[in-house]
Amino acid sequence: MKQNLFSWTERFGWVLIALFVAVQPFRNTFELPVALMAIFGLLLVLLEPRRILTNDAIKPLIFIFACLWIPMVASLTDAVNFSRAMQTTLVFLRFPLAAIFTIYALQSSPSRARFLMMLGVVLSFFVLGKVIYVIEVEQSLPDVVSRWAWLGHVIPQRGVGHILAVLSPIYFYWMWKQVQHRQWVLLATPVYAMAILLSGARVAWIMLLVGFLLLLMQMFWMERTQWRWKTVFTLVLIWGVALGITLQYSTLQQRIERTAGLFSGNYEKANTATSLRLPIWEVSIKVAKDHLINGIGPRGFRYIYPDYVPKDDYWMRMQNVDKSTGKTVLTQTGPTHPHQLLLEILVETGIIGVFGYLAALVFKCITLDVSSIDCHYAHQRSYGILCQFLVMHHMVADCR
Repeated sequence: MKQNLFSWTERFGWVLIALFVAVQPFRNTFELPVALMAIFGLLLVLLEPRRILTNDAIKPLIFIFACLWIPMVASLTDAVNFSRAMQTTLVFLRFPLAAIFTIYALQSSPSRARFLMMLGVVLSFFVLGKVIYVIEVEQSLPDVVSRWAWLGHVIPQRGVGHILAVLSPIYFYWMWKQVQHRQWVLLATPVYAMAILLSGARVAWIMLLVGFLLLLMQMFWMERTQWRWKTVFTLVLIWGVALGITLQYSTLQQRIERTAGLFSGNYEKANTATSLRLPIWEVSIKVAKDHLINGIGPRGFRYIYPDYVPKDDYWMRMQNVDKSTGKTVLTQTGPTHPHQLLLEILVETGIIGVFGYLAALVFKCITLDVSSIDCHYAHQRSYGILCQFLVMHHMVADCR
């Protein structure tokens, strides 16, 4: 059984990881493949603990997750809702187990190649669906495009921009591999960026930039790529044209105009630019000051928010539709989280959590000596870390 499990993971594990990516837009559906990956990861650890724990690609992973998980445990003593905090802390353990499975599943070149191809196809469908949806909303679709209009409705649009942005380094790497055999693929690269820009998610825009920088690191440090000036000129030209076309859409223009309010010096305009989140951040700072050391426990913000605001607070008066009755009701609970990552860590796990998070980032940066990493393990690390970041993104964004 031991050898069969490891053999199966190395040969077919990539299918489960690809499925995990494919169901990302469908709310919490991704939890099923994550649960399966975690179970298989646990079995791998139980069957060969020494082999797993001494793996050069897994040891840094264990340290990073310890930096994130230990502060969650420390926050339990002062959790405002102990049962919810305990549940979140325990369930968090599925992420390192799923990441261990990911690393082993993608350790062979054939598995990585198959996964990369499947990932490229899946994300291309996401991009196509997003672009078609935006075009359909803005104006009528041309006949040649209308036959694909169903993609814009079958694929849920909420969160697609974030998913595409998080996985942009892998997608661009896949496209770069395709360009070596098919030069015309270069024309498709800006379409991916267009889909992210059209999503209107400003965090996704930043992640796209980071993803592009990671791609350049991959090219120059690991691939030792020699750039040709014609290729660079072509890329700059088509990206410039694509950006110009994208900026013509009214929804994106409105989003950019709202974002400009951040630099106006006016509180109301800045609050509008942040989607009315400045009051939430003010409350978050107050909560953090009162629970500075170890925070209020994971997922505790929704339970403590009403204690820090007046009854006529905007977020307390927000109306939602009750799915069971179809009636409009007051939430009366306020926001579920601070809507800012560092503030959320500080509120939920205190300065212990902030220190752990920063320690994980610094550790990853100082240990990323790409020039000395064996290429075999470098690929394992890159795929594993990126996939676990995608899981963690959904944990923060959707599992509230």
